[in-house]
Amino acid sequence: MATEGVKRLEQLHLTKISNRIDEIGGYIWHNPIEIQDVAMAETKEHLPLSTAKKLNYKSVKGGQRWGQPWTTAWFRLRFTVPASFRGETVSLLFRPNGECIIFRDGKPVQGLDVNRKDYVLLDKARGGERIELYVEAGANDTFGEFEVRTMEAPKVAAFLPEVWEAWQDLRAVEGVVKSRQGEHWSTEILPGLPEDDTRRAKIIFDLNKAVDLFDYQDISAEALRKSARRVRRALKDIYVCRANASDQTIACMGHAHIDVAWLWPLAETVRKCGRTFSNVLEIMDRYPDFQFCQSQPHLYEFTRDRYPTLYKRIKEKIKKGQWIPTGCAWVEMDCNVTSGESLVRQVLFGTRFFRKEFNRETVCLWLPDVFGYSAALPQILKRSGIDNFLTQKISWSQFTTFPHHSFYWEGIDGTTVLSHFLPANDYNSDLDPARMLAAARRYSQKDRSPMHACLYGYGDGGGGPTKDMVERIRRFDDFEGMPKYKTMTPRDFFARLEAESTDLPVWVGELYLELHRGTLTTQARNKKFNRQCEFLLRETEALSAMNLPAGGRYRQKELNEAWKTVLLNQFHDIIPGSSIDQVYRDSDQQYAEVLDSVGTIQDAALADYAKKVDTRGEGLPVVAFNSLSWQRDDTVTAEVKGLRKGTNYVAGASDGSEIPVQVGSDGKARFNGQLPSFGHSVFHIRRGKADVAAVKATPRLLENDLLRVRFDKNGRLVSVFDKKAKREAIAPGATANQFILFEDKPAAWDAWDIDIFYNDKPLITDGKLLSAEVVEAGPVRSVVRFRRELSKSIIIQDVILTAGSARLDFATTIEWGDEKNVLLKVAFPLNVRSDNARYEIQFGNVERPTHWNTPQDFARFEVVGHKW
Repeated sequence: MATEGVKRLEQLHLTKISNRIDEIGGYIWHNPIEIQDVAMAETKEHLPLSTAKKLNYKSVKGGQRWGQPWTTAWFRLRFTVPASFRGETVSLLFRPNGECIIFRDGKPVQGLDVNRKDYVLLDKARGGERIELYVEAGANDTFGEFEVRTMEAPKVAAFLPEVWEAWQDLRAVEGVVKSRQGEHWSTEILPGLPEDDTRRAKIIFDLNKAVDLFDYQDISAEALRKSARRVRRALKDIYVCRANASDQTIACMGHAHIDVAWLWPLAETVRKCGRTFSNVLEIMDRYPDFQFCQSQPHLYEFTRDRYPTLYKRIKEKIKKGQWIPTGCAWVEMDCNVTSGESLVRQVLFGTRFFRKEFNRETVCLWLPDVFGYSAALPQILKRSGIDNFLTQKISWSQFTTFPHHSFYWEGIDGTTVLSHFLPANDYNSDLDPARMLAAARRYSQKDRSPMHACLYGYGDGGGGPTKDMVERIRRFDDFEGMPKYKTMTPRDFFARLEAESTDLPVWVGELYLELHRGTLTTQARNKKFNRQCEFLLRETEALSAMNLPAGGRYRQKELNEAWKTVLLNQFHDIIPGSSIDQVYRDSDQQYAEVLDSVGTIQDAALADYAKKVDTRGEGLPVVAFNSLSWQRDDTVTAEVKGLRKGTNYVAGASDGSEIPVQVGSDGKARFNGQLPSFGHSVFHIRRGKADVAAVKATPRLLENDLLRVRFDKNGRLVSVFDKKAKREAIAPGATANQFILFEDKPAAWDAWDIDIFYNDKPLITDGKLLSAEVVEAGPVRSVVRFRRELSKSIIIQDVILTAGSARLDFATTIEWGDEKNVLLKVAFPLNVRSDNARYEIQFGNVERPTHWNTPQDFARFEVVGHKW
């Protein structure tokens, strides 16, 4: 009972201490005086300051309500600094609510948001200074949430640095003994020092004494300063106790994770850059030892174009070594859906920008918030001069815990890169002591590595570090009971991690995130446009390069701009499908512009290529180009004017052979030809008949010399017999090409997730067959079209068998109805037994299990495969 009583007394003291610390924090800004000349104008546009100044401003008072979704309020503040503030540091205290940026003398100087309400106006006032400020405020919070906003009356106040320092001392040591909620999205409660720890008991005792030394009655400026000095002296013995030599070092990297688009459109991200980067620059001016790491060159380009004065200051801070351009990718891209060439371009465009703009080389791939990592990445990084990789997202895995934090990641070709997962399990840390103690305990490699990294600063919606966070680093750089907080750049961290660690483990293969599996399929149209643009750019560049020896034109500037648009839309909340509707309206338009502009360039390149081809011969010449790196024997589809359906045509190949040409219902000519790798073949189409049998076709059968394909009366695929191997491809008793509609109600995050229990509740299988007909039959190919109703949707599917081919093609169009909370899949149960299946990824392939033996196996119930 005595022990229980002691614990309750201790908790009572901790409650008292917290309350007193909060009260002391209220005295940091002294004698606040309300600004009287405040005016506001609202607009739906994102305006430059010069235009905003011309708006129709109306006088407003505290309590003014404002805002509509994605609108902006401009506040104009005019005031004279009171004479009573002479000699003092003077601050503006203002909460318009929403996300804001302050303009002073025509320049952006600092942001205001839920995490920062003050801005230092004068370091040492004379009194009587006339000041005019403009504040641009978006009617949304950091996470894009809209509500009608209520303006708090702006004030000017004297800032008391002595009270600020005492308050920071108190908050820091309180954090060492106080429990906190866990990291990002976590409900875990994290304790500070253990309850029976001597250091903890001493801190609580001294804190209790210190808060009692503050005079809460006399709140004159001088009395507050004296109280603050007493508090700091009382805590001196706590701060002189140094960390142990074996305590871990935390490499603290100031950072602002800014989602290029997510719960806000791209246009709002531009303003997030202005707010965040002005915050950071303000802190840099006041803390010369503060360093900040910022990734994503696209954000720098935003800033350069919209906020040139900010960009100039950023370049100055980069030269001084305070601002660290980091990461090597154009944006923090999705690594699952994007192609290998896109991943290469992300690194190429990113490193090229930093080199050109800042004369800086980056050392790591910086992807703290991406939904899984392709096993192709290590070789891409290493061949691009990038030796390191940093993330934390795998800590969110649903069923298993990834075993390493510092390790060498080995890719599909054996290449390794030194990798680090943040043990804080967060990329938006506030450096809270309890969370940092938890990270130190959690660090998997603490037996062989003396350090780990932590990214601190408000993120996702931006904002960045605060002065509070910088103050914590100063207090915990060498403090008994805590890991040692050390400001460190990514370059220095990875160099020290490699040099000072022993026998780091190796992880081979992909880094699969056991969560957010829906991002492989959500917003399918967006993913389709991405792939079309990737293919188009690749082929256009290849053709343009092949034309150069003959004097062709390589339109690099236009192609690079198109690539930048594609790379931008590969950001990890755009292409995965987890953003708001406006983002996809923007991306649809951007993709259409790429397809149009690059399509025009490709047409010109194809025309130039064809000019150098000898097309002499009998009939209409068709130049067929193969952009792949292997010889193709496949169907050539061409639009040739003058051909009529039902008329016999042949195509003469360069070897003198004649092959049948089939004119389809779409008016396009098709024939099966052979094309060399990265080259062309010329065919001449003329009237004639090749002595070749048609591919057999009925609504129940497709057959050529290699395959016999059968459908049942409901249009279900029941047999694919391989004549050459003399075996059935479909599992006994099963039907393939089976459309199944499942209930899709994940536990959370609809756009991101498909949960494993979706498989428990199939709703509809195959639906109702409406029609089955042969729509094309001939010596080149035959097509059976099935039309079926499934729930509120219509599925139209062409099943295609080509002469001489063992491949069965399915061309499916779905007229998606008003379906809610459902997931459509198509099943092919095959007559194959294997413990593993091989999937194509970027520049190679990986094996994954087909069984659910272990948690790691069933966690991968939804995976990425590119073309097979």
